[in-house]
Amino acid sequence: MLGWLILLIGLILADQASKFWVVHFFAEEGDTLPIIEGFFHFTYVRNPGAVFGLGGNVGFALYFFIGVALIATGVFGYLFFKNDFRDRRRIVYSVGLTLLIAGTFGNAIDRMVQFDHKVVDFIDFRGIWIYVFNVADMCLTIGIILFLIDQLILEPKRSKAHEE
Repeated sequence: MLGWLILLIGLILADQASKFWVVHFFAEEGDTLPIIEGFFHFTYVRNPGAVFGLGGNVGFALYFFIGVALIATGVFGYLFFKNDFRDRRRIVYSVGLTLLIAGTFGNAIDRMVQFDHKVVDFIDFRGIWIYVFNVADMCLTIGIILFLIDQLILEPKRSKAHEE
């Protein structure tokens, strides 16, 4: 389990370090650095809401997002510590949980410590996607997909094999 904890902490640190770099590299929100002109940029955005900017960052919405993030992190953390990481049949589940915790906690940190309680986003694929996102968002997206694959496809197969 130690290796998984190191991976989890590494992902959270990568998320926070990349956001720190963005905040300190760019002069102001909206500034962009083309990596592949017209396709892939680093663009400094502060997201006040949840996914795709839904919601807001004041009053009830802010506390709601922080509360949901902390509860989700707690639930995923419980599943993480309960998981048998030595069981190779559960690798997709293990990776999914690790990514879910890293992503949820990474964005929750922003909501709690950023001066305006907004999440820092910067990964901008202009050629294929209109939304700007961050490392935590990638962890969440991939983590959800892996978790669902495990729970909907792999877990039933493990259960069936265990019954035989």
